[in-house]
Amino acid sequence: MRSKKSDDQPKKTPTWLKVIKGIFRFIGRAIATVISVFIISGCIIGCVLATVILGMVDDADVIDLDQLELSYTTIIYTRDSQTGTYVEDTKLYGESGKLIWADYDQFPQYLIDATVAAEDKRFWQHQGVDFSRTIQATLSFLTGDDSGGGSTITQQLIKNVTGAKEVRIDRKVKEIFNALALEKKYSKEQILEAYLNVIALGYNTCGVQAASNMYFNKDVSELTLNECVALVTITNNPSIYEPFGHPENNKTRREYVYGEMLEVGYITRAEYDAIIKEDIVTSRGQVTGKESGKYTSWFIDYLIDDVIYDLMDEYGWDYSTAQYNLYNGGYRIYATVDNRIQNIAEEYYEDVDNFEKVLNKEQPDSAFVCLNFDGEVVAIVGGKGEKTGSRLFNIAAHGQRHIGSTIKPISSYALAIENDLITYSTVIADEPIYKAGETVGSTTFGADWPVNYYSGYLGNVTVDTAVQRSINTIPVKLVTLITPRTIFDFLTQKLHISTLVDSGENNDVAVAPMALGSFTYGVTPIELAGAYQMIGNGGLYIEPHSYTQVLDSEGAVILKANTAPERVLSSETATILNKLCQRVVYGPEGTGRTAAIPGFTVAGKTGSASDNTDLWFVGMTPQYLGVVWLGYSEGMKEIKYQTYPTPKIWKAIMQEVMIGEDPNVTFPESANVVAATYCTVSGDLAGGACNSTATGWYKKDNMPGTCTHCYGFGSLFGDYGDGGFTGWGDDDDDEDVIHVG
Repeated sequence: MRSKKSDDQPKKTPTWLKVIKGIFRFIGRAIATVISVFIISGCIIGCVLATVILGMVDDADVIDLDQLELSYTTIIYTRDSQTGTYVEDTKLYGESGKLIWADYDQFPQYLIDATVAAEDKRFWQHQGVDFSRTIQATLSFLTGDDSGGGSTITQQLIKNVTGAKEVRIDRKVKEIFNALALEKKYSKEQILEAYLNVIALGYNTCGVQAASNMYFNKDVSELTLNECVALVTITNNPSIYEPFGHPENNKTRREYVYGEMLEVGYITRAEYDAIIKEDIVTSRGQVTGKESGKYTSWFIDYLIDDVIYDLMDEYGWDYSTAQYNLYNGGYRIYATVDNRIQNIAEEYYEDVDNFEKVLNKEQPDSAFVCLNFDGEVVAIVGGKGEKTGSRLFNIAAHGQRHIGSTIKPISSYALAIENDLITYSTVIADEPIYKAGETVGSTTFGADWPVNYYSGYLGNVTVDTAVQRSINTIPVKLVTLITPRTIFDFLTQKLHISTLVDSGENNDVAVAPMALGSFTYGVTPIELAGAYQMIGNGGLYIEPHSYTQVLDSEGAVILKANTAPERVLSSETATILNKLCQRVVYGPEGTGRTAAIPGFTVAGKTGSASDNTDLWFVGMTPQYLGVVWLGYSEGMKEIKYQTYPTPKIWKAIMQEVMIGEDPNVTFPESANVVAATYCTVSGDLAGGACNSTATGWYKKDNMPGTCTHCYGFGSLFGDYGDGGFTGWGDDDDDEDVIHVG
């Protein structure tokens, strides 16, 4: 019998079983660990992917197709000089290239069908993404085939607009979400319209409208089936399939597209059999500006700046915004330029040999602007010589220069005649106002002032002679009488000269600037031309403008030129001023005699700034007003010449401009102005004893008296007092002599 102790002892586990159990426990723990790692990693990866995807959903960029439509070509229209109708002249292209937006209803059905058949057969069925094509493209990518082919038209639109085309999984996922979001917001028709307007079609051209213009010289709505397919073919690879340089490649690709259209049912077998045999006939459309590699004209440069600044004023935009909208907004701009006159001016200025040489070693620059009397800028040239770029600095539009004696008719003489202070023949003493050594305020004059260009003084002269010879002393006396502030306000508020300064230590509210035209900064030729209009159109100011109106892409007027005339002088004063300015050209002592054009009436005024740094001629016929400036763009250098050059330049251009114009057209004349014979000695109406007479023009209500001087009655000239201006001649009420002490 066995003992109890022996019965109660457990049996020992064999060693080999222990080893096996240990192995299984290790394997189990290892498997559990691996599973746990996978689970944890999966959770982490899932969380990351969820975060990324949710982020992509939140960041889905829904393209603003309304803003996208803004990015298309602005077109400038000019009037045909023969018919008077507006024709397309210049296209302005934004960064996206040559693009003209076309609405969906302008597309031929063949164009729509060809696009869908070639690019995205299930376009009308999917919601922005064709997942079966996407899976196929993904498998191809994983197997090393990078040929693409999975993108829908919606996705291609996104790539074209955003420029995001790199092959990356994260970009593709984001593109999918963007496409789904886009199709929720816009209709299929809107998406297809946008797509066909932004696709690249060769030669920096975007969109089917611009491409239709370029390849077939027709509107997109006029395209045939063959031409529609030719355009759709190009988008696959413009450098290979554009029809100008690669017609055979285009033909081969067209055949493929025809096959796709037949498969979908967009064309019948009979149509396929017929069209497959046809060739396309390209017809290169109008090449303008940037397309031909030429620079824009001086006028187009000026017009662009004009529109940009007006957009800034009208809408409160900054310069960059206004410029972007101009180049990308699809505007329609109706310009005032007369291309015949513009071409005459530009051709003259391009050839520097047309300019008579001055005595300086370095020849000066020049600028020219021409208006009609409705304020329209019909021509402008901003510099001499061949134009070397687009949107260069334009002296005629933006150069601020001292205008010298050209100020006299629009300031002192204009207001003196307007206020009946002088007449056409009033006699005034040409004499210094201040003597050498005289001190006025803090200024001590080193020589008699003012001085005349002929370095002397003539004594008593008529206003007619003073204007003809551009005498300096007479305007100084008149400005002193009228006051510089009155003249300044007239120039800035009525004639809208914007560059004058009325504050600071050196300002323009003073006798010398207002009488002789030497300003703090100067005046631009275009503003000087605007100021002179009143002398040729009967006393009206019309703001110089380069366009009549600007329309947006929908045809709404967004800018309209201010063409309302403003009465700034009476028609009587304007008539008399015009007659005086004609004497500058036709008078025996006129400084602008070389400007005369045979057969036509010309009025004008010369002008020289101090030390001859700026030379001018403002000339006008009854049809046009032209301004010529000559000087050095950099710095103030004296121009040395043998004969005064600017009237010659003006004549050389304007006599060509006047070819074909009616020589019988005259300047407007007031019925309240009459011609009368006056005595050149007294300036009064001639009497029987007057031996020296001439014809003058006078307001009916401000006629001079009859001359008594030549009969020996009275004293022509009054006394000079110590207190400054003492009035007209004291010895005879009929004698008009200004006295300035």
